[in-house]
Amino acid sequence: MTEKTERTYKTPSVLNILSYSTAGFWSMFAWSVFGSYVFFFYEVAVGLSAGYIAFAMIIFTIWDAVNDPLVGFLTDRIFKFTKKIGKRFPWIVIGILPANFVFVLLFMPPTYDTSNPWVLFGWIVFTTCLFDTITTLCFVNVDALFPDKFRTDSARRKARGWGTPLSILALPFASIIPPFIITLKNPITYIPLAWLCVGILATMAILFLPGMYENKEIKDRYFVSKVERESFVNTLKSSLKQKSFVIYIILFFGFQIVTGSLTASIPYAVQIVLGGPDPEGNTILLFAFFLQGAIIGAIVWIFLAKKIRNNKKTAVIGGVTLTLAALLTTFYVGLIDSIIYITILGFMMGNFWALMTIYLADVMDERMIITKSDIRGATIGVQSFFSRLSRGVQIATFAIVHMLTGFVEGQTVQTELAKLGVRLHMSVIPAIILAICTFIYWKYYPITPQIWMENKKKLKELGF
Repeated sequence: MTEKTERTYKTPSVLNILSYSTAGFWSMFAWSVFGSYVFFFYEVAVGLSAGYIAFAMIIFTIWDAVNDPLVGFLTDRIFKFTKKIGKRFPWIVIGILPANFVFVLLFMPPTYDTSNPWVLFGWIVFTTCLFDTITTLCFVNVDALFPDKFRTDSARRKARGWGTPLSILALPFASIIPPFIITLKNPITYIPLAWLCVGILATMAILFLPGMYENKEIKDRYFVSKVERESFVNTLKSSLKQKSFVIYIILFFGFQIVTGSLTASIPYAVQIVLGGPDPEGNTILLFAFFLQGAIIGAIVWIFLAKKIRNNKKTAVIGGVTLTLAALLTTFYVGLIDSIIYITILGFMMGNFWALMTIYLADVMDERMIITKSDIRGATIGVQSFFSRLSRGVQIATFAIVHMLTGFVEGQTVQTELAKLGVRLHMSVIPAIILAICTFIYWKYYPITPQIWMENKKKLKELGF
C-alpha cells in the first residue's frame, strides 16, 4: 500500500492519542473482568446451574442484537449542537458516566439462594442488558470516531502503536488484581472487587474524555454530505450488503471467541485442571505471562504490518498463527508448560489487538464511499453486537460442554471428563472457529492493496 494518494491531515498529538486510547483500557478492563469472572462467579461461587446462566445470556444476546445497531443509528443523527460540541462527544459522555457504576451491580445479586434460581436469573438479565446499553452508547461512538480522527494509514498505525499497549495494559489489572482480592468460591469477596473496578473505570473515563472531543475539521466534515439519511432498516440492509464489512465481522467474531474463551477458561484451568495449593497465585502468574507475550507481540505485529503493507495479508497471517497457538495450548500438563504455551498465545493475539481497528478503518472508509456520507454508527453497532454475540456464544459453549461432561456446579474437584471439557472450551473449540473464520476472510475479503488505494482516491474526490 502507498499513502501518496492520501490528503494531508494534521495528526493528533501524542498526548491526545494517549487520551483517546485510554478508552481501550476502559473497555478491555471492563469486558475482561466480565468475561473472566461473571460466568465463574455465578456458576462456581454462587452455585447457579449453567443452564440458567446460558439462558440469561441468550436473552442478553437477543437484546444486544437490537440495541447495538439501533443506538449507533440514533446517535448518527446531525443535531443543531453538533457543530458546537460535536457529533460523538456528547453521547460518549452520557454513556460512560453511569457505566462506571452499573458495573458493580454485576457482582451484587440480591440473593445467593440457588433454591430460587429465577431471582438470580432475572438479576443477570437486568444487569447485563443495562450495562451493555450504556456502554454501547459510549463505545459505538468511540469506534465511529476513529476513522474521522485518524485519517491516514500512518496516523492510524501511530494511534494503534500508542493505543494497543494501553489496551493490553488493562489485562493485568483485569486478570491479576482480582485474585488478590477474591476467594474464588466465596461470593462475598467479589463485592470489594467490584467497587475497586468502579474506581479504576471512573479514573480511566476522566482520562479518555479529552481525547474524544472533535476539532473543527472533524465537525465540518459531518456536514459535507447532502445525501438524505436512510431509515434504520435500510441502513442495516446496506451494512450487511457490504461484502468487506461482513467478511471483516466474521474474522472479528473468530478472534473474539478465542480471546473470550481463553480469559474465561484460565480460572477453570487453574482451579479445576492444574489444582495445587495456590490457585489465585497461579492465576496471577499465567495472566502475567500472557500479558508479556501480548505486549511484545503487539509491537512486533505493528512493525510487520508496516513492512508488509498489505492489511489483508497481515490479518490472514495473524489468524493462522493464532489458531495454531490456541491448539498448542490444549496440551498443558503443569504450570511451567502452561506459562510457555500461554506466552506464545499472547504473542499471536498481539496481531489483532494491535491491528483490528486498522482493518475496520479500511472497511469504514469504503462504507463512506458507498453511502457518500459520514454515517457509520449503525454499522459500528453491528460490529459491537458481534462482539457481545461472541461472549454469548462463548458462555453457551461453556454451559453445553459442562453439561455434557458432567461438570458439578460449586465444586472444585471434578472428573477427568469434566477436566477435558475445560481444555476443549479453552482452546480446541475456539481454535476451530477461528480457523474457519480465517479461511473465509482469506478467500473472500475484497480490499486488496490496489482497491485500498482506489478507495483513498475516491474519498478525496468526495471531500472526506
